[in-house]
Amino acid sequence: MKLTDIINAKNVAEGSKRTYLSILKRVDADGFKIPTGKSEMINRISEYIGNLEKTSQKLDILNIIITIRNELDVTSDKIKELRDTFRKKRVTDNVSVMNDLKPKLMSLSEFDDKLQAMYDNKEYANFVVNYLFRHFGVRNKDVDVTILNRKKDMDDGNYLWIRPKSVTYLRKDYKTKSSYGEKKYEITDKKFRVAVRKLGQGPILKTGLLTNVLKKVIITKESDVFKMLIDDAYSRQDWEEIKRLSESRGTNIKTIAENYHVNADGKDKI
Repeated sequence: MKLTDIINAKNVAEGSKRTYLSILKRVDADGFKIPTGKSEMINRISEYIGNLEKTSQKLDILNIIITIRNELDVTSDKIKELRDTFRKKRVTDNVSVMNDLKPKLMSLSEFDDKLQAMYDNKEYANFVVNYLFRHFGVRNKDVDVTILNRKKDMDDGNYLWIRPKSVTYLRKDYKTKSSYGEKKYEITDKKFRVAVRKLGQGPILKTGLLTNVLKKVIITKESDVFKMLIDDAYSRQDWEEIKRLSESRGTNIKTIAENYHVNADGKDKI
């Protein structure tokens, strides 16, 4: 069986599948053969990833090797040990990156002022998008929503359903749905409800590559909004808020501590 067939047969999200196949293509272009037999070929693997510059690239390769070997039911104990080494290095590297970012992060109050200005200027689509980032800590894909009056018109996308006294924010299509399931929130905020009703039914973002569309809409990029929210909650030692953001985004606490915690010092964990 071809390695691509193994990936295509896996029961994972299409986005994850595309990522796996892209890594396989890179490995093949480099002329590296993934070991599929009993021998883990750890020295050959170490030599190959040693030529890669970024820790994230090394982890990508190790993950795909382990994934394929798991599907073939052969052990990968030594490869997993090597992966753990680079996972620890990535955490250390991230601490430095996060610390450098902290002084550059927008404050929550500054963000809120800009959000209010959008509402005051009747920039309702911009207001709705940034409101969702601000209150739910979601990813780019999650704000690509369609406004509807009727629940029966929903499919498998992300929606804002207008109700008599609220707006239901329903996410059926997001990065970690396979782990966290559908997400549903009732938003009663008056300004948000007014903005949604003013926009009316249909998609709130223009067609085109989502990242390009959002550049003209967002106050600051999505990952920095989430870091800002975590930083604010951490400064107030509001652990319940961090748990809430973990749940609403669909990201575990460990990932937040390692990738979104600008106060990290390598020891302290959220």
